Amino acid sequence: MHVSWVEAALIGGGAIVGWLSTRRIDRGPAPRGPSRDYLAGVNFLVKDQPDRAVEAFLRAVAVERDMVETQFALGALFRRRGEVDRAIRVHQNLIAREALEPGFREQASYALAQDYQRAGLFDHAEKLLLELAEGGNYQIAALHDLVTLYETEREWARAIDTHRRLAKAGKPEQPAAIAHYYCELAELERVGGRLAAAREHLRAARREQRKFPRAALVRADVAIDMGEADLAVRLLKRVPLATPALAGEVLSRLVRALTAVGRTEELPAVVSELAAHGPDVADALAHAAIVAGELGSPALLELARAYVEREPTVAELVEALRPGEGMLAEPMLKGLCAALRRQALRAARFRCGECGFSSNSFFWQCPGCRRWDSQKPLSPSDLTAGRGGTVRAR
Repeated sequence: MHVSWVEAALIGGGAIVGWLSTRRIDRGPAPRGPSRDYLAGVNFLVKDQPDRAVEAFLRAVAVERDMVETQFALGALFRRRGEVDRAIRVHQNLIAREALEPGFREQASYALAQDYQRAGLFDHAEKLLLELAEGGNYQIAALHDLVTLYETEREWARAIDTHRRLAKAGKPEQPAAIAHYYCELAELERVGGRLAAAREHLRAARREQRKFPRAALVRADVAIDMGEADLAVRLLKRVPLATPALAGEVLSRLVRALTAVGRTEELPAVVSELAAHGPDVADALAHAAIVAGELGSPALLELARAYVEREPTVAELVEALRPGEGMLAEPMLKGLCAALRRQALRAARFRCGECGFSSNSFFWQCPGCRRWDSQKPLSPSDLTAGRGGTVRAR
């Protein structure tokens, strides 16, 4: 992808204006114009020859002190356009200048770290960011980037240490992040069969955030693995009371916990007990049951009936289907729930409240904006009204 002549003209014109503004025309000798190499670089950009333009700009910056800002603009432009190799060359050349001012050198180091991150050269980026994180104008930015880097590489222990440093240097944007890191570590230990280590990480997560719903869910998973169904059920009952949006995560685990010990007949009673805490919890559980197809018991089916009769868009369908003032027949109710389930499985079922990222799967951390706990399930009224959006992730 090449730099357009419009962008080239903007770079060249902006640089010349900036160069003139920095000169003190009323003192000393008359200012001289931009170097031949710089003008050649602009000419190469206009002719859509970016490789030759970079070479010319790099020669120009070696002799033109006032062109440093232009080099930063050029490097940022290359990075935005995905031409990371060229951005790296520009910023490496700036760092190589012995006479570069300390402030510019720090800026060039951070820009180069961003280039490396964009190129996937995380080890190179990490080295620069660790140096910048020791202090200076880019300390906070470097710590934030290190957190993102460690999250991307799933280096959760390093993410914890870096997030603590960020908390000391300035208020972190997401205070619950460390608790999530411990839960990630617990998940890894659980998958590896190291359940005692998993429980230790979960205790650390709860020390970071009291009544942390994810820690309760993972601890329930550990209890299920250990055959402790009663403990799993007790833990799972707490979650939708505090966070109704997680009802789907709760219901699937309840089914798994009771199935593992051959006590599936207890599921309706447990769900009814939770639903009695209020319409928010009841509706969240009903929605989860519809999407999961868990409507085999009369209790769950009646929960779904109450839900579809309350949901604005779906309620109109119920009103049209049922005879007069009577109750919607069970076959029609099941058919409606099956249709809602098919619609939910075809469309995005979760959406980030921060950036709007939509997906079929639930993520604790949004893949779009990297915010924790920002994804929420879409209701059937959203789906039937076409507000589910396009699926953007698995």
